[in-house]
Amino acid sequence: MTAKLVSPLAAAVLAALCSLHAAPAQATANVVISNIDGAGEGFNDPATPDPSAGCNVGETLGQCRLRVFTVAANQWGQLLNSGVTITVQAAMNPLTCSGTSAVLGSAGPTTAHANFTNAPRSNTAYVQALANSLAGSDLSAAQPDINAQFNVDIDNGTCLTGNAGWWYNTDPSVPVPANRTPLLPVVFHEIGHGLGFVSLYSTSTGAPSTSSTPIWGYYMYDTAAAKLWKDMTNAERLTSTTNDPNLVWTGPRTSKQSPKFLGKPAAVIINSPAGIAGSNVAQTASFGPSVFGAPVTADVVLADDGTGTTSDACEPLVNGAAVAGKIALVDRGTCNFTVKVKNAQLANAIGVIVANNVASGLPGMGGTDPTITIPSLGVTQALGTSIKANLTPPGVNATLGQDNAAPLAGTNAGCVRLFAPNPVQSGSSVSHFHSDAFPNLLMEPTLNTSIFNKVDLTLPLFQDIGWNMSPEDILFIDGFDASPCNFVQP
Repeated sequence: MTAKLVSPLAAAVLAALCSLHAAPAQATANVVISNIDGAGEGFNDPATPDPSAGCNVGETLGQCRLRVFTVAANQWGQLLNSGVTITVQAAMNPLTCSGTSAVLGSAGPTTAHANFTNAPRSNTAYVQALANSLAGSDLSAAQPDINAQFNVDIDNGTCLTGNAGWWYNTDPSVPVPANRTPLLPVVFHEIGHGLGFVSLYSTSTGAPSTSSTPIWGYYMYDTAAAKLWKDMTNAERLTSTTNDPNLVWTGPRTSKQSPKFLGKPAAVIINSPAGIAGSNVAQTASFGPSVFGAPVTADVVLADDGTGTTSDACEPLVNGAAVAGKIALVDRGTCNFTVKVKNAQLANAIGVIVANNVASGLPGMGGTDPTITIPSLGVTQALGTSIKANLTPPGVNATLGQDNAAPLAGTNAGCVRLFAPNPVQSGSSVSHFHSDAFPNLLMEPTLNTSIFNKVDLTLPLFQDIGWNMSPEDILFIDGFDASPCNFVQP
């Protein structure tokens, strides 16, 4: 019952911190940390941190890490109401990583409970922290509520080429260095999974991981199958797991609040030739200038770096004269998105389109580089192929901008979409909001530094599944609010 956050690249850092401007002065839930690292390792590491890591003066590396974790725990404590202490068992461990990708963290509830005192629904499973809060007592005092681990190798130089390690500063007003990955938002995101942002269904079998129906089964709906997950067979749920874009969340609070948090999507608009003209939803980048309010229009030129996959722009471009003043088309793969866009910028491109290298979905477009001054958008592999097929004169003219006629980004039939790529991404599929959402949401599988100021739709989803929020954090919902979701559930 774990969910993980994946960084596609060194700088593809998720960075989403909760805003405390509306939070009560003191925590309404006590979230505590149970450090299970051994002596001299992880949260107990006695080493002196690198001066560029964002630690406080006099802290050991372990103390620095534990301080960041404590800040994230306190932030959640300010948002939730619970009379029962929430215990997070945490460790820094080596997790999956390579030079180009890494699992940043992984967390989930230790167990779930049903048919307890004050349970909102009978025969329904709620994660332990939520069940304890609703019951008003600790239903399993002998074990922690949440298990969490974070990738120690981010600091060890064994993964994410060019990454100098974790960033331990907790002030969202301080820019994240381009070569560091901020720990605070990773911890904040992962604790969210342990608190209940997890489906409790297997993505390999479709079966629930509990003997009772998970609370998520009442709100996960497949618009193609026209069924809630609680009403499906295991086989039907397994199919729905990869049925993007049809898997949606139908909780009433999330549905009503979605227009307050989601906007119209970014788009690559093909102006010519007529055969492929039209608007195509695109993925915004976490770096560089926004295309919203400042669209860029130019002819499209395929990048050529002369090495390996010549169109991936992982090396300096050899066709700079052709790219100058144009929108560069590059392929995903091999190196960081920021590297691709920076190489195009150095060749004097005025914008970049990044085509996905897999058939499903949009590329994540994560990363940080404050020196990038041109916009970039990610598109599907299919659109990239279509553009390439039409580059011979007169070629392709495109605009990087916004589709104001499209539905809200990250929605289907007015409902907020869940992450359901094909093939399944273990630890990420189903138990996240969809990565197509704009602006980016905290509980996406890969987040970025564009949302340092709020917890967004995570709070109303938590209200949907039963959490009580601090009064200052309860969003304005009344009987006059219309829900854009065509399948909203009670």
